Amino acid sequence: MSPGPPPARAGDSAALVLTVKEGGPETVAFLAGPLNVNTEAEAWRPLDEFLSRRPAGTPRLTLDLTGLTALDLNGSAQIIAALEAAEKSGRQAAAAGLPPRFETIFRLAREAMTKPLAPAPPRVHFLEEVGRAAAELVRDFRALTFFLGELTAEFFRLAARPWRFNWRSVAEAAERSGVNAVPIVALVSFLVGLIIAFQAAMITKLFGAEIYVATLVGVSVVRELGPLIAAIVLAGRSGSAFSAELGAMRVAEEIDALTTMGFSPVRELALPRVLAQMLTAPGVSLIACFVGMFGGSLVLLGLGYTAVTYWSMAVEKVTLYSFLIGFFKAFVFGFTVGAVGCQRGLAAGDGPDAVGRATTSGVVTNIIVIAVLDSIFAVGFYVAGI
Repeated sequence: MSPGPPPARAGDSAALVLTVKEGGPETVAFLAGPLNVNTEAEAWRPLDEFLSRRPAGTPRLTLDLTGLTALDLNGSAQIIAALEAAEKSGRQAAAAGLPPRFETIFRLAREAMTKPLAPAPPRVHFLEEVGRAAAELVRDFRALTFFLGELTAEFFRLAARPWRFNWRSVAEAAERSGVNAVPIVALVSFLVGLIIAFQAAMITKLFGAEIYVATLVGVSVVRELGPLIAAIVLAGRSGSAFSAELGAMRVAEEIDALTTMGFSPVRELALPRVLAQMLTAPGVSLIACFVGMFGGSLVLLGLGYTAVTYWSMAVEKVTLYSFLIGFFKAFVFGFTVGAVGCQRGLAAGDGPDAVGRATTSGVVTNIIVIAVLDSIFAVGFYVAGI
């Protein structure tokens, strides 16, 4: 091995100094100073220039590490990378003179870099993904069906002995899930009625038939939009609250405790919430209908029509059938919001994200089921001529 370079001055200790000494079949690269995460790539330029030249014969390269004053994992990785680059260039490479205090960290870095990487996960075929999704959907539908069956059985037990039921819990749930939801439902309905009336007025104004906007708003809000808006808002507000509450109880093992004590979680926890949502949804829907029609009235009032004219035209085509259809939809949607929200909460899994997943699943499932039911009702009532 060639003699080392002259010792570095005190001012040179702040950066790595790499000196390449070529002599015969062996080349020695002396490293002096700190080699860590702060070492710049420029410090390795002399060695890179040497490795870029084609070797003659079978040269050897030795990294002399006796002059290192500091070394971390990043610096150890740089040494290993330099040795690998030398071997790829056709040279025999080795490191020597590593201070004993750096041997442990260098060994850890070498073991980490030589450890084989985990194999990439196998690619899943598209058809396999579709099959998994279909199987999950079937399991989900089965669980929801079992829950509806158990909930129906509890309804029959309640009808047989209503005096043995805790109606106070129903009243508390009705206040939280129904009464407290009126402001947000009213706001959304008001804006929807205003937007529908405004858009319709822009079209009918071309034909001088703006007054028929009142009829359009009245029928559409009472028959379709009022119950649908109320159901969707309740699903996002009250249904998600049911899923979160029961999901948190599932994670805290409170539901398991109820089952151990001989109580039915469906009767004690789900039934009061479903009843509360069924009883309050028609009232909330009725408020949504009135507020939506009121929002539409502001458009015609701005066009010069009187309030009496608007309201008389708005309620002229709203028959008893239309009102009963909207009331029936609200009742069914209320049951759907409460049942799906409670089922998702009771079926929540374990782990810190179980409540969030149950809440998200409850809201998404509720919206999908409500949209499907509303489509079925629309087609069914049309076929029946109602």
